[in-house]
Amino acid sequence: MSAPKRAVVIGGEMVAHGVRRVRLRMLEPDRMGYRAGQYIVLHARSGDGTVVKRAYSLASAPGEDPEFSLCVRRIPERPASGFVHSVATGTEVTFSGSWGKFVVDDRERNLVLVCTGTGMSPIGAILEDEIVRPGTRRIHLLWGLRQESDIHGAHRLEALAAAHPRFSYTIALSRATDAWPGFRGRVTDLLAAEAGLDRLFYLAGNGAMIADAEEILAAAGIPAEAVRKEVFFTPGQVRVPLGERQARQANRQRAGTVVAGVALHAGTPAEDVRAALTAALEAAGLSVSAVRNLAAGAKASDEPGLRATAEALGLPVEFYLPAEVEQAPDPTGNKSTCEAAALLSAGHTHLIQTKRKTPTVTVALAAVAGGSRVTH
Repeated sequence: MSAPKRAVVIGGEMVAHGVRRVRLRMLEPDRMGYRAGQYIVLHARSGDGTVVKRAYSLASAPGEDPEFSLCVRRIPERPASGFVHSVATGTEVTFSGSWGKFVVDDRERNLVLVCTGTGMSPIGAILEDEIVRPGTRRIHLLWGLRQESDIHGAHRLEALAAAHPRFSYTIALSRATDAWPGFRGRVTDLLAAEAGLDRLFYLAGNGAMIADAEEILAAAGIPAEAVRKEVFFTPGQVRVPLGERQARQANRQRAGTVVAGVALHAGTPAEDVRAALTAALEAAGLSVSAVRNLAAGAKASDEPGLRATAEALGLPVEFYLPAEVEQAPDPTGNKSTCEAAALLSAGHTHLIQTKRKTPTVTVALAAVAGGSRVTH
């Protein structure tokens, strides 16, 4: 195993809310020899003196070698991010790398660069490296953030767009203020319009965005070989399939004051599911007309009895992953899948009917958040 490389911190600044950019210069060897889009594994010292190794994308183009930058968001669960946010100028650090295959080899096709948050680190490096190369291929950047305070480097993007007509960019804010003049929504909302067989797609950022982007591009006929990705995972992040999230969003527009959470044994017939649901509603003084939708654990998604019941009653069913159920509120202190699914779907912490069991089916009812008051 080769010895760690050494560098010294030559500066650092906060560039956005919770995001610090640190500038370093190589000590040994005198140059790193990295490519745009690659990462290093930083050996970060935690508060107790132990060393934590963490991969961080390089936020600088190869033309800046022997200097390089890291752009890191502070995440309490990750000690290495705390090290980057507190490290002082003049501090010597060690690392291994550069590593990674998130690099551009094709020099012909147009580039669509898509990122969220600090996924801008490798994407920005690729942009800076590509824009100075001779050629006419177009480069379009799509950058997704939550709010205006998350934006950093906007002046640089403006300058690049002004100096290079083949470059354009769009910033998408999912939680913009009323004053924001740009695009409002998720960055993936823009992606379908960019799909083209003459393009390469580079995706960097949170895993949910990348999974959604891959689905959108595949549906548009973009071959897998035209898509590159660099996935950043946040602790506790749960990846819910795009189709399921879209269905959930559509259900929020439906009438109804309660969500019925359902759990059932494998192979339970539709008549047993419907009987258990009807009994739970009657016990709460309600009828099927009060139900906005059904909700269940993902394991029940292939149960024909549940599907048939939902179809007969004209109700959609939402399915929740085990990780989502684990994170759901637990007002009874004895969490069950049907209660968790009902609460997650309803967007509430209030059960109007705790789990009610039959030999094969369990049903719980949750009030829809923001809905009319449920009366018994």
